Amino acid sequence: MGHVELDYRAIPKLHGCKNYWQWRILMRTYLESIELWKHNDLKDTPQTKFLILASVEADLIEPAYDDQSCKYIFDNLESRFSAYN
Repeated sequence: MGHVELDYRAIPKLHGCKNYWQWRILMRTYLESIELWKHNDLKDTPQTKFLILASVEADLIEPAYDDQSCKYIFDNLESRFSAYN
């Protein structure tokens, strides 16, 4: 059996609280599958940052994200859209 190619475009764009947990679970699983998330931590790479930001509706992207780490961006999205906060 060959290796399955996963396509990040299958992850629905984050558009707010309504789909945050679906987005988070799928994004984390995708990042784990391409070894950009290990041991409960994101690898801070341009590829990781691109994948996170490309999967978020444009109007949710903060200007400060330009200079922030992947972990900061991921945590900030959680604090903004997780229903548990």
